[in-house]
Amino acid sequence: MLIRFFRWLLGYVKFSYIGGFREDFINDCYEQGIYLKNICVKNGELTAEAKIKTYKALHRIAFSHGGRVKIFKRKGFPFLLSPLNNRWGFFVGVLYLVFFVSFMGGFVWNITVSGNNRVTEVKIVDYLAKNGFKIGTRWDSIDKEQLEIAIMADFEDVAWISINKIGSTASIEINETVNKPKLVDNNKTTNVKAAKDGVIVRLEVLGGWAAVQEGEAVTAGDLLISGVRESEVDEKNHYTHAYGSVFAEVEDEISINISRNQDERISTYSKDYNSLFIFGMELPFYFQKDLGNAIEETDKTYLVINKYRLPIGIIKNHCDYFKTQTVSISDAELETLAKSELEKKKKEELAGCEILSEDVRIDMRDDGCTITGKYKYIQDIGEETELLFSK
Repeated sequence: MLIRFFRWLLGYVKFSYIGGFREDFINDCYEQGIYLKNICVKNGELTAEAKIKTYKALHRIAFSHGGRVKIFKRKGFPFLLSPLNNRWGFFVGVLYLVFFVSFMGGFVWNITVSGNNRVTEVKIVDYLAKNGFKIGTRWDSIDKEQLEIAIMADFEDVAWISINKIGSTASIEINETVNKPKLVDNNKTTNVKAAKDGVIVRLEVLGGWAAVQEGEAVTAGDLLISGVRESEVDEKNHYTHAYGSVFAEVEDEISINISRNQDERISTYSKDYNSLFIFGMELPFYFQKDLGNAIEETDKTYLVINKYRLPIGIIKNHCDYFKTQTVSISDAELETLAKSELEKKKKEELAGCEILSEDVRIDMRDDGCTITGKYKYIQDIGEETELLFSK
C-alpha cells in the first residue's frame, strides 16, 4: 500500500508498444536501467507502466527495435498539478494559508469550561482574563501550572483544574470539592445555650444532657444542653461535647424607617453600540460612546461552524441612559416601598425559620414612615459555647 502511494506521489504513465520486437524492447529497457511494471500482452499489443522521468527514453529504444510507444493513461500527483504550472499565485496562496493556519494555531481562540456546577463559567473566564489568559493570548506565553495553582488557591470550590490545549481551544476541566460533614471535636467540652428568648417546642440532643424540657420558657443565655454531668455513682463530674438542635417559639419584631424623598431614575434615551470581534480584537462600528449614566447590557454572538465556536462574532451593547432626581412620593407609594423593604429584611433575618404569624403596622409622617413587623416563628436558638478550665 505504501509503495503504491509513493508511485502515485511521483507519478507514472501507462503506455502501449506497437510493432517491432517486443522481447528485444523489454530486454533493452532493463539493460538501460528502465524498469517496467505490470507488463501485459493482449491482442498482439504490449502494455506496461513506467516512471515519468524514464518515459522519454522509451521512444528511442522502441524506434531502435522497429516499434513505437503511445501513452494511453497518465496517473499521479504531478499530473494533478500540471494545469497550474503557470499559476504561481495559487501556490503562493496555499503556502500563505499553511503559514497562517500554523501561526494562528499558536494562539487561544476559544475557551470552554466543563465540570463546574457551583463555580460559574463567567467567573472562571473573568479570572483567567485578569491573569492574562484570554482569547488572543499566545500559548507559549502562558504558565499553565502556575495558573492552575492560583485558581485552586482562590476558589474554595475548585479541588482540581486542568488547562488543556486542543488545537486553538483552551479546554478548562474542573473537579469541584465535595462538601464534608461538620466534624464534632470530642476533645472540647461545650454547653449549648439559648441565643434568644423563647418557648421550647422540640429538642434534638446529639451530645450531652438536656437541661430544659419542651414547653419551658427560656431567656437568652440559659443553658439548654449541658456538657457537664455529676455522676450519682462515683460523685465525679463527667464532661462531653454537647451539641444538637433546640427549636423554640420566638417572638421578635423588625422596624425600618423610610424617607418620603426618594431618588428616581428617569429614562432619557437608549442606544446600541455594536462591535466586530475578530481574533481577540474588537473593532467598533461607532466613533464615540456616551459615558453618561446608563444601564448596560452586553450580548456576544459568535460564528459557529459544526458546533465549533470561531473567534469571530458581534458584540452588542445596549445602553439605557437615565438621569436621577429626588421626588416626594405619595402615601400609597410610600406604603408599597415600606412593605417591599420589610419583606427583604424579613427574608434576610428570618431565613430558614417557620413563621407562625406576623403583624405589620405602618406609622405615617410628613417626612416618611416607620414600618414595624411583629413575628412569631420557630427557630433553632441553640449556640455552642466552649467551657474553659483553669489549670
